[in-house]
Amino acid sequence: MTGRLNKLLPYFALLRLAAIPLVALLTLLVSGDGVRAAGAFNPVNTSTYCKDGTGAIDKQQLTVSCQPDISPGSHPDIVSGFDIGLGPDGIAGTGDDTKDYNFGGVIGFAPVVPDDNAIPVGAVLGELGSQPTLGLISNGCNNSQLRVGFTFQKGTTDINNTTGAQDGERPFGENNDLAIMAGDSPPYDGIQDVKPSPAVTKYPAFLNAIFDPDWVDFGADKIPGNADDNNGPAPPLKPVFRAVGATAIPSASNLWVILQLVVFDKGTKLPNFPQFAPGYGYPSVVVLQTASAAGNATPPAPSAVTDFCSPLKTVNVSYGVTKDNPDTPANEGGIPIRTMPDAGTQVPGISYGASQRDADGDGFENSLDPCPTTPDPNWDPRGPQPQPADNDFDKSHTVQIGDGIPDSCDPDPTSANPADPRFQPTDYDGDGFLNRGDNCPLVANPDQKDTDKGDTGEEEGDGIGDACDPNPGTPDGPAIKCIKTSVVTVGGDPNVAFSPCLADMPALTAEGTIDTGATGGAGAGGDAAAGGAGTAAGRGSAGGGAAGGAGGPASGVGSLSPVGGSVPAWAAIAAALGAAGVIGSLGTMASRLIKRRRGT
Repeated sequence: MTGRLNKLLPYFALLRLAAIPLVALLTLLVSGDGVRAAGAFNPVNTSTYCKDGTGAIDKQQLTVSCQPDISPGSHPDIVSGFDIGLGPDGIAGTGDDTKDYNFGGVIGFAPVVPDDNAIPVGAVLGELGSQPTLGLISNGCNNSQLRVGFTFQKGTTDINNTTGAQDGERPFGENNDLAIMAGDSPPYDGIQDVKPSPAVTKYPAFLNAIFDPDWVDFGADKIPGNADDNNGPAPPLKPVFRAVGATAIPSASNLWVILQLVVFDKGTKLPNFPQFAPGYGYPSVVVLQTASAAGNATPPAPSAVTDFCSPLKTVNVSYGVTKDNPDTPANEGGIPIRTMPDAGTQVPGISYGASQRDADGDGFENSLDPCPTTPDPNWDPRGPQPQPADNDFDKSHTVQIGDGIPDSCDPDPTSANPADPRFQPTDYDGDGFLNRGDNCPLVANPDQKDTDKGDTGEEEGDGIGDACDPNPGTPDGPAIKCIKTSVVTVGGDPNVAFSPCLADMPALTAEGTIDTGATGGAGAGGDAAAGGAGTAAGRGSAGGGAAGGAGGPASGVGSLSPVGGSVPAWAAIAAALGAAGVIGSLGTMASRLIKRRRGT
């Protein structure tokens, strides 16, 4: 969703989508000094192979259940859960939640993908539900009421059969600009008029912008992916598989959200990512609206949601056999998505994760900290406003309101300063981004540009906007690295076993494949961010190919865990969209959204 925040409306009427800057996944920097103990990065996930996961998840209560089964030759569903910051009881808001850093990124790798030719467009592949923790209008990050669910369908991978004006390809700047592509017609009542939606039956043109290695910008018409774009001679990358989910949020004026998983061949060099050996598997990219870790087709937009925190909880089911889409004349059901190989086969998985960065080491990510280089021992982004470390008063100078900028870096920490013509109670610099959703709250930067570059020389961002970053070329703060492996044995325990955090990627064998002897579990449901498992069956093999995949339910979490700028209220809906998640056979490589792409 694109658009601009012109005036304050009811909370959810202000929701706008935003592209989010990429946090370094492969670079660790020296931690800043702070007076508060630095935060932890302790993702936890579970993943179980099930005989039938139909109805196994409750998208509102976020519970999962199934009848375990990983027998040879079966086509099991995979039911998964993912938590971060929920504490020992795994329930948000019960008092034992932990203040863990949220995800900055996760790279996942899958050994196989489903056969794109065997599964018809529109076939139902899985479901997902999530509970994010949000801060609204610069208030405390403690709102966890929103639930958003998705049903995923197989989308076409024909990059030449793109959406056009008749399919809802709209210029950047329009409200609810993806509604028509999602199947809703004006005046956008939140009900699909076209089923399956054009986002499923056509290839969204903006994907050809995101995955064009030398794309620059969307041209004069403000529509990315069509003929007037500014780009070089290299063609867009063609995926080998694509899954699509679309849903409307009534509380946000029937805002339509399109979430996609776009999978590429082994060894594909994706924009903004290093080259990975083909032996690690198939990379996949989570695309939220018009943005992904591989690129962004439109600029960011403001939002009433100013913080996205832990705790985070997601549940999902990836079907082992396709389900029929009732909105098509054909029956797409009954096609195996994954088939278990012989008994005793070990199925490995890999997840390379990194936390968001914390420049001053005070335990709060840069994305949550309006004073990211000044430690704040008395300020808590999860606490309600006003609080002792944010002492601004309203224009009467009698009512303490707080402005979302802690006193430690507030140039006017005790006054609302009504004499300043720029001043707005929630937007100090007047650039349209609310103070706690602004990566430079004291310096107007409507582009929210964050272009720090890591060791690879590609943009990573650190959650501090270039306009106020003391080190605008280098990411500030550490990204806590956590590489985890997973393994499940066909015919054995159907619960995927996850390892603790490892320091390095697992070795590849002399044949260039993952060394299963180097992967291992810490027990099903252990402290892990790796993924569900994938079968050894080859891509396109009889029976439909793949099982759990390598990325796991944590894969894709980084795709929606922001490091700065405005945050969509439904930001966590795709957190579990990895290989053991909605698709089950797909790893998730692209794990962060970026705010801007090559200066666009």
